[in-house]
Amino acid sequence: MLCSALLVVLSGCGDECKDPSDCTDDKGSPSEGKVWACESNKCVERDSSNPGPGDGGTGDAGPADGGDGGPTDGGPTDGGDGSDGGPADAGMSVGKGGACTSSVECMAGLRCEDATGGRTCQSLHVAVTSTGAAGTQATAVRHDETTTAPVALSESTETNRFPRWSADGSAVAFVEGAEGVGTSRLVSRTLPLTAGQSTVLTSGTAAETEDFPQLEWWPSRSLVWTKKSGASTSGLWSVPGAGGTAVALTASGVFPSWASNGTSLAYSTNAEGVMTLTPGQPAAAVTGGTGGEQPYHNQANDWLLYAKANGSDAVIGPLYEIFTLSPTGGTINPIANTSSEPTSGGSVDSYIANQTWAPDGTWVAYVRTYFSNPSDASPSALCGAAGASQCPGRDANVIFLRKINPQTGAGDGPEVQFVSGGTLPSFSPDGRFIAYVRAKRLQVQQINPADGTAVGTAVQHSLGTDVQTNRGDDHRPRWQPR
Repeated sequence: MLCSALLVVLSGCGDECKDPSDCTDDKGSPSEGKVWACESNKCVERDSSNPGPGDGGTGDAGPADGGDGGPTDGGPTDGGDGSDGGPADAGMSVGKGGACTSSVECMAGLRCEDATGGRTCQSLHVAVTSTGAAGTQATAVRHDETTTAPVALSESTETNRFPRWSADGSAVAFVEGAEGVGTSRLVSRTLPLTAGQSTVLTSGTAAETEDFPQLEWWPSRSLVWTKKSGASTSGLWSVPGAGGTAVALTASGVFPSWASNGTSLAYSTNAEGVMTLTPGQPAAAVTGGTGGEQPYHNQANDWLLYAKANGSDAVIGPLYEIFTLSPTGGTINPIANTSSEPTSGGSVDSYIANQTWAPDGTWVAYVRTYFSNPSDASPSALCGAAGASQCPGRDANVIFLRKINPQTGAGDGPEVQFVSGGTLPSFSPDGRFIAYVRAKRLQVQQINPADGTAVGTAVQHSLGTDVQTNRGDDHRPRWQPR
């Protein structure tokens, strides 16, 4: 169903919700005696004793998949792997504005760019999808510059979303047009942005899709996404970064993640769990990855980070935990599990969402989402929301980090609390900064890579429009590669 022009202006063309938390944050508390349910991506009030089914979607002809939402946190509804680049280099000594010949010379958070009079080290851009008076737009801003408003990436007045960077950071792709086979298209532009140089890579008609969810580009020369048809989101497609013929890679599956070679990828299906696809070979299930969802490769040794449900709550939905696994399969390593804190009237429980790697595989970041689980017959509710009797006033979302042994994939020490109230963490290419969304604003925090603690204060980008979070990884901030 196509979005009306009014809907595009007000909120963009996208799903209203992925889980009940989106409804609470966007619409406020439900009516007395009611709870929010997310059905067919729409917010519906249900009797508190019978919240109704979760949004399972409609399967395609292949095995049913997890849909395009994945583990979802309790973040606000608005309207990559977010780790872009390689590991830090010991030669990073040239500061901002200094002369350079390549990005490895530039200090953390900088890249070598062409400038008048020669090449200099300049701040990396971070791209997001945001919503404001001009509608839904893909925008970008240099991570440390707060006095300049974000730049709109599209030349179109239509809704646009899901910005993704090329491997060398010289181009950015995004989706233009309302959801629909005949209206959506995948577009790219090179940097610096100049008028009239947009390139249409493929269209919804050519790619047989209503949208381009779960879109990924870096570190490959090609873009990959999951096909959307009505309520079904399943099957991987790809197109060269220069444009050309879109091709189907799999008949089913969701959440593609490029390996470091840019040609192999991981994804997941309900039937098999974590899968890998290598050119010239049939798709293969990864041993140990049964039941796994939303896998991510790191860019050092391609270890996989993925989510797996451990039970379910009638209101909250599946309760996810995260694990690491060798790309060749084997023993899984638990990284962050569900938790339960007893209270006088029940407990405060949590599950894990929006996991991501540091590029060098030494850290992972994730959101621990807390909810009230009363011992009486009243329904669960995300902390801080109306009805959260066991945790009123407490943030539902807290970003945590955990150090990882890159050789074994196992956790190395306890989790480190990073920021309360934030969501969608994204490591910079050098692993020295984390971008995230808090209170609908992009924030960037430098970290100490030795222990994961914050260095200085966070940079808050208060100019521009509200950063979207309601589609999970689709809206994760994306760093320009170095």
